[in-house]
Amino acid sequence: MKKSKNPSAVFVSIASNKGKVRAANEDNFYADILGIREAENLCGHRVLDYSDSYVFGVCDGMGGEMFGDTASEIAAFTMKDFSDRIKNANSKQLHTVVNEYSSEANNRISRMAEERHADLSGSTFVMACVRGKLAYTFSIGDSRIYYINKKGIRQISEDQTVAMKKLKANIYTKEEARASEDSHKITTFLGVDSRNFGLKALAYEPLDISRGDILLCSDGLTDMCTDEEIFWVMKKYGDEFAAQHLVEIALSRGGIDNITCIIIRRA
Repeated sequence: MKKSKNPSAVFVSIASNKGKVRAANEDNFYADILGIREAENLCGHRVLDYSDSYVFGVCDGMGGEMFGDTASEIAAFTMKDFSDRIKNANSKQLHTVVNEYSSEANNRISRMAEERHADLSGSTFVMACVRGKLAYTFSIGDSRIYYINKKGIRQISEDQTVAMKKLKANIYTKEEARASEDSHKITTFLGVDSRNFGLKALAYEPLDISRGDILLCSDGLTDMCTDEEIFWVMKKYGDEFAAQHLVEIALSRGGIDNITCIIIRRA
């Protein structure tokens, strides 16, 4: 990968695949300049150096509910609609603006489900707002955010699942939580708040992307690969096609779900 002359430039690697079992890809994403997913299976990479602020996100439509592909598309388009507001908000306002995004995406998905006479529809999301060398990250659902450097891999996001609640209550060990059916029972997602009480995104401490990479991914990757395997792939294939390498290893393990990855690093 060629280095950009702009010190604020960001490199992004993206891949999305419907997998080997699902009939369609119900994942979606939003990435500055690149937009949202326009093909069922794709991979690509770009160096973005047009500004100091960028927004990236992965949205995973709930396969167990109706119109999951439409729900994730709504979540991605809504993120696009809010991208300027998110980028222009100061650090103290940022979480509030992301919560406004969450509420609007939730309301749009709820209206879609009502119009189509669906009992329920929904999508998860993970988001990274990059400013200078810092990335501010947020999530709802069980899609994940990882921070990866030479020392190892660390999950930043918290899974909003029944399994996580039982892990916190010491009912499950970490291994039991991962293997349990409860790991796929999501407790919070875009579309769940049909009465508009207000949906709040989880916010995390800023990450220094000059010292490590950020991975945003749907559970189609993490269901097939352990954190250690993701770290190994990133360490071995830290090139323009890093996201595609992650998708390929998930496919080699069975690819039972849609898989979407976005890798963000300083160019």
